[in-house]
Amino acid sequence: MKGLILKDLLQLKTYKRTLIVFVIVFIATSLTQENTRNLLVVMMTLGLGMFSIATFSYDEMAKADRFVLTLPLTKKEVIQSKYTLVVTATILGAILGMLVSIILSLAIQKELPNVQELVTLAIGGIFGIGIVEAIQIPCIYKYGAEKGRIQIFIFMAIIAFVIGGIIFIGEKMSISFLTNDWIYNFINFLPILLVILTAVIYFISYKIAYRIYSKKEI
Repeated sequence: MKGLILKDLLQLKTYKRTLIVFVIVFIATSLTQENTRNLLVVMMTLGLGMFSIATFSYDEMAKADRFVLTLPLTKKEVIQSKYTLVVTATILGAILGMLVSIILSLAIQKELPNVQELVTLAIGGIFGIGIVEAIQIPCIYKYGAEKGRIQIFIFMAIIAFVIGGIIFIGEKMSISFLTNDWIYNFINFLPILLVILTAVIYFISYKIAYRIYSKKEI
């Protein structure tokens, strides 16, 4: 499985310049706008997570699975390597975003930022991109890299529509989700809940992806 991950990392070398430009642009923006430093954590998480998804397109274009499965590897190991890469890249993006945000705050404001807030943002970013990845990866295995991207846009549009509808209905019914006492108590446990939900989402996604891939003729 280590060899599969190394293969994907070598494929991602072509995105090295794009990733560097991506990081530089957000760092430059953070130098002028303090609020953007918090956004940097989320964007770095999103960036590295989505960059790792690009390996699916490379594999599809090169028909890599036909070769990989001639090796002493199982389909389960192929799926595990992909999820290991994607999850690791997403977490590294969150960590890198926090480190850069802390360094910028120390360099510019000469003070340590609210680390707890950064950690909460990082966990929220991992959870958010985790939902996208958890939907996208099974879609890629089911429909292919190109059609999989179309499917994820459809799913995200539906999710955005549902969330928007809930907020709209709440406003019309004069329901304030932010003034209830239980919301404030809930927020204290939110990071832990998001970590658990993220793990569950990835696990379910992995099971679905493996089921699709195991029945797929390569």
